[in-house]
Amino acid sequence: MQWQNFDLFYETLGLDSEGAAKFAPGWSASQQTYPGGVPFFLREAFVDEIVKLSGLESEALALFRAGAAEAASEEIQCRFAWHCHWRLNLAGPEEGHFPYILRDTGKKGERWNYAAFTLATLAALPKVKKYYASRGIPLHFLQQSMRDLRVWTDTAFERAGKRQCMNQAWLHNHMQPNLFTLGRLQFQFGAWQEPVMVYQHKQSGELCFFAKGNLEVSKEGYLFANQGEKAAFLSSFRAEKHQVSGNRINALGRLEEEIFSISTRDWQAALEIGQPVLFMHIPAGAPLSKAACLESIKTAYDFFPRYFPEFAYKAIVSSSWLFDYSLSEYMPGSNIAAFQSLFHLFPKAGANDWQTRERVFANPELPLNQVPQASSLQKIVKQHMLAGGFWHSGGAFLLANEIKK
Repeated sequence: MQWQNFDLFYETLGLDSEGAAKFAPGWSASQQTYPGGVPFFLREAFVDEIVKLSGLESEALALFRAGAAEAASEEIQCRFAWHCHWRLNLAGPEEGHFPYILRDTGKKGERWNYAAFTLATLAALPKVKKYYASRGIPLHFLQQSMRDLRVWTDTAFERAGKRQCMNQAWLHNHMQPNLFTLGRLQFQFGAWQEPVMVYQHKQSGELCFFAKGNLEVSKEGYLFANQGEKAAFLSSFRAEKHQVSGNRINALGRLEEEIFSISTRDWQAALEIGQPVLFMHIPAGAPLSKAACLESIKTAYDFFPRYFPEFAYKAIVSSSWLFDYSLSEYMPGSNIAAFQSLFHLFPKAGANDWQTRERVFANPELPLNQVPQASSLQKIVKQHMLAGGFWHSGGAFLLANEIKK
C-alpha cells in the first residue's frame, strides 16, 4: 500500500505543497482503481488514434508519442496520470476536479507534463465513442470536434513556439460531451442568462429587445467595463400587463437612450431567463466565411432535433469580440461584417476590450506602443484606442430556426 499516501512522493513529481494540496484529493480512491502497468491512454495506439482523429501534423505526433513514452517510463508518473484521468472522467462531483498543468520546476520534463495532461483529458474517448453510437451520431462529427486538439496545439506553437495543447479545459467539453463542432462553428448546451428581454411581434415575427433596468450605459450604448469609460445614463425596463417599455437595443447592438414601448396585445416574450439555448463558439484556424458559418448554423438546426430531441432550444447565442459593431463600421466589406449580419447583436454586461486585444495582438497586456501592426485589423484596433475609443465584446443571437434550412 506504499502508493496510498500522496504526501510521501509528491515532491518527485515537481509539486510544491500548494500544488500537492490541489492534487491530493481523491488520490487514495483513484489508486484503488489503478489497472497496473501503463494506462491505456499513454500507449502508442491511443496516441495514434487521437492524432488521426484531430488531424495533427506528423511533427506533433512524434512529440505526443515521445511525451507519452516519457510519462509512462516511471510508475509514479503512470499513477499520477491515472489520477488526473480519474478525477476528470471517473470521479463523482465531490472529488472530480480539473487538474492544473504542473509548474515547470526542472524536476520533470515539460514534454511529459503536457502530453500526460492532454491524454488524461482525452482518456474518455472510448466512452464518448459509445455515447455517439448510442445516439446514432455519425463518427465524422466526433472527428470534427477533435480538431480542437490541433487548433489549440497550433495556437501554442504560434504563440510560444511549442507543440503542446494549451487548453485542456476546452477539450474536456468534447469528452463530456456537451460541445459539438458542426462545420465552421461549435455548439454547446446552455441556458439563456443574459440581461436582455426579447419580444416577438405576433403577426410579423419582428423582434424587439430591451436591456434590464438599472445598468450603467455609455454614451455609445454599451454596458461597459473599460477603465476610463463613463456612464451616460442608467437603463430602464418596465413590464406591465398591457405594455413593456425600456431602452431598446438597436440593430447595431447598442442601447438607445430614448424610452421605447410595445403593447403586449401585439408582442409576446420570445426568449426568457433560464430557457434552453445553444451556445455558439467560433474556433480559430479557418477563415470566417459567411457562407461556411451559415451552413454550420443550418447543420445545427438539423443536428440537435435529430440527435437530441429532448433539448428544445429556443435560440442560438454567442459572445465574442467579433460582435462589436464598430468592427463593421471600420471594415464594412470584411468577413467580420458579413458574419455579424447573420445575427441580432446585443451589448454584453461588463464588456471590455480584453478579448479584442488578446485575439488581435496575442497579448492583451501589451502597451499600445508595443502592439504588432502587421495587419489592417491590428492597425484599426490600435488607432481606434489612440483616438480615445473603446472596444467591447458583444453578444449575438438567433431564434431557433430563424434562418430557413
